[in-house]
Amino acid sequence: MVIGSFPLGKIFVHGLKRVSKPIGNLLMWAGKHNPHVRRYIIIPPAQLYNKFEVRWKMQMLRLKQPKRVPPLPSAIATQLGTDMLSEVIVFIIGGGLIVHEFSRQQLKTRKKLQEEMEQRRVLFEQLDGISADLEQQDKDISYIRAVLNGNKT
Repeated sequence: MVIGSFPLGKIFVHGLKRVSKPIGNLLMWAGKHNPHVRRYIIIPPAQLYNKFEVRWKMQMLRLKQPKRVPPLPSAIATQLGTDMLSEVIVFIIGGGLIVHEFSRQQLKTRKKLQEEMEQRRVLFEQLDGISADLEQQDKDISYIRAVLNGNKT
């Protein structure tokens, strides 16, 4: 799916990017007002990301790996978690659009191929009909020549 050449595609992608912020704000609001959402949906991905990031940075600096990575404060984890989840939602929507576009293109290609095969079949039938007509005309010409040659003598 080439987005660059289709203005409608550009508008749609821009719209998806714009939608991610309100989704993040909705998740942030839910995280602030509902402790279960914050505790079980928003904070765990942020803490997991923090653990991976700290361990990766320590490995890049060739330092000893910590046994326990200190958790992020709740406010920072909530912000990071909502940002991550809103981006995941946009990514899933984008992936779904790519899959949809691919399947649509496949269907279009398959339909075009079937139409071409049908056209070829029709052309071959017409060619067979023309060949049969040509053979019949050759027989008729031969018969007429034979009749004319028989009358001349």
